[in-house]
Amino acid sequence: MNTNKTLTSEHYLDQNIYEKEKSDILYRSWCYVGHTSQIENAGDYLTTEIADESLIIIRAEGGELKGFYNVCRHRAHRLLKNNGNVRSITCPYHAWNYSIDGKLNHAKNANKMKGFKISDYCLSSFQVIDICNFIFVNLDDSAQHLSEQAEGFEEDLKEKVPFLDRLYAQPADKERPSVIRANWKIVVDNYLECYHCTKAHPAFVNLIDMEHYQTDVYNCWSRQYASTTNPDNKAYKFDKKSTVQDMCFWYIWPNTALGYVPGVEALFFSSIRSNSIDKTTRVGHWLVTDDTVLPDGFTEYMNKVLFTEDISICESVQMGIKSKSYKNGPFMIDPDHSGISETAVQSFHNLIRSAKSIDSRAD
Repeated sequence: MNTNKTLTSEHYLDQNIYEKEKSDILYRSWCYVGHTSQIENAGDYLTTEIADESLIIIRAEGGELKGFYNVCRHRAHRLLKNNGNVRSITCPYHAWNYSIDGKLNHAKNANKMKGFKISDYCLSSFQVIDICNFIFVNLDDSAQHLSEQAEGFEEDLKEKVPFLDRLYAQPADKERPSVIRANWKIVVDNYLECYHCTKAHPAFVNLIDMEHYQTDVYNCWSRQYASTTNPDNKAYKFDKKSTVQDMCFWYIWPNTALGYVPGVEALFFSSIRSNSIDKTTRVGHWLVTDDTVLPDGFTEYMNKVLFTEDISICESVQMGIKSKSYKNGPFMIDPDHSGISETAVQSFHNLIRSAKSIDSRAD
């Protein structure tokens, strides 16, 4: 296993490896699903997916967050769709009714079933936590808390985002492209480095100063940071007096991306969700404050230029990685961990390799 080289193409194409990734990574890791401002009141819920699993996150009667598999305990019908508020959860199939705390309230004809105990059929649950009002879930009941796994991340976030406590979620931007015809790891790979930025994102490198761009890697999270930016740039112009004059992108293993850009008092949060071995959806939203003002041209640049450029890159890599001529490539890393260093990509690939049962024989 050569950790100085990228994962081999099999890791992006082999269905057996993908199935192991689902069971050993995606179903055993902390994945971002939303912000507490989206489910503030008892009965508020949102639904989400992690690979093949449909999930419900709901605000319970006591105010705590609960996570349930979106599956009726009777005959496996899906229970809820989209987001909303419910007083109880009723299955659309046979009308089994559950409390928002997950307990089975009523099952028709159950009183005639000998030995049937309603208490035996609570909704199946999983771990839910919030860090700085950001909601994460983990389908592994024995998983270590995210604050322990990603030691230092919460402190770093609070230090760099002074408006953190004032954020609330905006509705999903329907104009933002989200479906990417590529393996989820290709999308993460691309997010984790700016080695490609000068060629692929000319307006972005005019927005930030690559000479002051730094990549730092920790245990299961990383940070890309630019301390110097250019208000009069080719992407979108922003106020020189803005409270946000720097840029920071974070990554949390395995598929969470978040950060802020210059001139905008807002934070983006995205979950890079795998739909299949060669299809990924980037689900997320902007979190803003009451004082957030978007610069002219900002939304158009983010949606129609930057995200579109990245989607094109990822889909081209997915096509190229199928070539029999390609196995893997070298990591381009410099000792200073500069903005063009692929340090964070190497760390991500090492985490993939070390995940239990992931086949690394071809490496």
